[in-house]
Amino acid sequence: MKRDNLDFLEKLEYGTLALSIDNIPYSLPINFVTLNGCIYFHGSKKGRKVEAIKANSNASFSAVKAYSIIASYMSSIDGLACPATQFFKSLIVDGKIEILENLQEKIDVLNALMEKLQSEGGYKDLNDPAYKKAINATNIFKLTPTDAKLKLKFGQKLSDERFNMIIKHLEQRGTQEDLETVKQMDLLRYKGIS
Repeated sequence: MKRDNLDFLEKLEYGTLALSIDNIPYSLPINFVTLNGCIYFHGSKKGRKVEAIKANSNASFSAVKAYSIIASYMSSIDGLACPATQFFKSLIVDGKIEILENLQEKIDVLNALMEKLQSEGGYKDLNDPAYKKAINATNIFKLTPTDAKLKLKFGQKLSDERFNMIIKHLEQRGTQEDLETVKQMDLLRYKGIS
């Protein structure tokens, strides 16, 4: 998986894991961490998720960073609702899941997950013996990507007139999210990404 995609994922708190057992889809939100080009998450040793993974190790994972909602009047003067949308970045990763057995590998993943979700610290390192029972009772899952697709929607395909109209409205509304959206719009337009 490309480094840019991993950087994007690390800024997000959760994603959605999609599994299938007996052709019945099952999706669930999960906290995750990325290490060495793979996606890791944790969970119980029992339950539907484990059953699905053991029956079919193929999985899809998606994560979305939502940006500004674009009201219809921001890009059109005809009063129609159709132009209303939301700008976003999303990543869909397909791959295979395995359940980790190595204790130190499990500890390393859990430490990385804690560093991501509680970067300020304030907890004992998971190598501490106090965690051994809990770690042994926890599954750590590793999703190794076989394919990844990044999707960016920031008005790249709009005419200059509509694109500039949206920027003007976002700057006028001026929320932090709007200003970040304008930054992303300018960046993608500058790079010529469509």
